[in-house]
Amino acid sequence: MKPKKEQTNNNTIHPISQTMRCFFIFFCFCCALLPSHLYAQGKIELFNNLEQIGAFKSLHKTFDLKTGEDLIVTVTPMKGVLGKLVIDIPESQFQYVNKKIKKLDRALIRVTKSGTYAFHFVNNDISKKELDIKIYKQRSTVDKDTVILDDIIFSSFRDTVKTYKDDTIPVPDLAEYEFVLSPALNYGAVSDSLIFEELLKDENTEYQYAAYWVGIGTEALAAYEKLKNNPPPSWRIAGINEPLMAYGLGVTELLPHSSSSIARDVMFKFMNPEKYNNTNKKPRLTRKDKRADFFGRIPISSASKYRELLLSIRNFNTTTGVPVYVKFAKFKLQRVYRNEYIIRERVQEIFREKTMQVLAPEEG
Repeated sequence: MKPKKEQTNNNTIHPISQTMRCFFIFFCFCCALLPSHLYAQGKIELFNNLEQIGAFKSLHKTFDLKTGEDLIVTVTPMKGVLGKLVIDIPESQFQYVNKKIKKLDRALIRVTKSGTYAFHFVNNDISKKELDIKIYKQRSTVDKDTVILDDIIFSSFRDTVKTYKDDTIPVPDLAEYEFVLSPALNYGAVSDSLIFEELLKDENTEYQYAAYWVGIGTEALAAYEKLKNNPPPSWRIAGINEPLMAYGLGVTELLPHSSSSIARDVMFKFMNPEKYNNTNKKPRLTRKDKRADFFGRIPISSASKYRELLLSIRNFNTTTGVPVYVKFAKFKLQRVYRNEYIIRERVQEIFREKTMQVLAPEEG
């Protein structure tokens, strides 16, 4: 036989839970016994009792009060009418007087001066009076103008802003030069070592620049053509296979250049075209001049100003002629305008003036 499982009751009350329940019931009972006036915030009981006043007699009560307090007075005769209630104001000839009271229900009296206030309940009747008297005091309130947040408005709108971008447009034609520099001993004229290349003369082209490549020797040209026939994948993505075009557009920063010893004796340099154009004066290079790089860019400041290039080349080798290959690529900058949409969001806070009741300051 299988052993019988012991059944458990999920409704079992633990000793701790039972203790807390008893405490909660006791707390609620105590709260029910508290008088309701104690729940009022800042309300202090001064007097709460049934009093008897004999015929033609008076009942006198005094209370010390401060400026900034309010009195709440309730007087209910159990039968008949109370003759009058007189309240003396300290250091004043004036009095609060209320006659023939059938019921005075929560009358509010402002305390304008600190001191002892005397209450006189006067019975003018031939019979005694029984009165239910309740007197409380509390902090008085004053009106204060303030500004409060009334509403928050969220709004969004779309602005159209006209922006521009300088697009680089390559000119499709390349300028190419190929010649052989004579040795220095047989160097008679310098015309074969000067290259004048016009740049863009279009009036609509305000800004332009150029890129150049100078190859010294057949090895440099072979390396250039090899790169052109087998461009990197990034060039194919951009739709470019001409190395100088790729360099001018910033797709690459390296181009093949001359590494042979004969390149050391070849000097080339860009000159100011305005200085030598339309004159018989020709530039001549010396070994003291600083040679330009084998490839580079003619900046906008020069290309847009002169709109022409002047390259001077000279061979200082005394025995060997040198083949030279020069290429120029031209570019123009065109400003293209387009609309740009901007989403603007605004948060607007709306305030309004409101008069609120706040506690009056207490007298120190």
